[in-house]
Amino acid sequence: MYERFIAAFPPDASREAQPYANPRLANLGGFPELISIGAGASFGDGIIRVHAEGEAQRARELARDMFPEFEDAIEPVAEDWMGRQIAARLRRNSGTAAELLLLEPGSGEAFEIDCNISTLFNDELIDDPDTYLSADLFAEWRRVDSNTLPPGQCVGFKVPLFLGGSGEVDNLEVVDVEVYWSLLAQLRAGTKDLPPGAKISEIRID
Repeated sequence: MYERFIAAFPPDASREAQPYANPRLANLGGFPELISIGAGASFGDGIIRVHAEGEAQRARELARDMFPEFEDAIEPVAEDWMGRQIAARLRRNSGTAAELLLLEPGSGEAFEIDCNISTLFNDELIDDPDTYLSADLFAEWRRVDSNTLPPGQCVGFKVPLFLGGSGEVDNLEVVDVEVYWSLLAQLRAGTKDLPPGAKISEIRID
């Protein structure tokens, strides 16, 4: 099912997937096949990583802290090189997957993905990688640092976009995913209700 994805983004290491069952994603078409080939593995020199069970649980907690408006209705499936989560949003009445979201810590925004998981991985990531994976910025970053990101790390913004940071390479650095999401969750919570152009005189991190 995912031949195009694997051809475009080869696995970064030869290893067996770490399959797991998630009943909340039972109706997410293409999910069982995706985790059977890639759970716990990164692809395309680290441009994207499919979650293993423990990684998905960690990502769920991080997403819940940063996007409390979704409550417990988010199930992350994969993470890109910038720490962004591809996640399923669940229906509140049935708890089954309804749509895909791209959760961006750097912008503090959640974007709807208008396709299913198999179409996303087998078509959209390949046909439009700049939109979904910031592949153009990834190529620039790789000229600065060609190391493949290990599990638990991502390339994050030194100054997040929602605080006026730029989307350029000189505003990027390798960071711990959990630290990055936790820090930006606190910053987002403290600034999301400010009017446009408001000056921030002090930021206090717990």
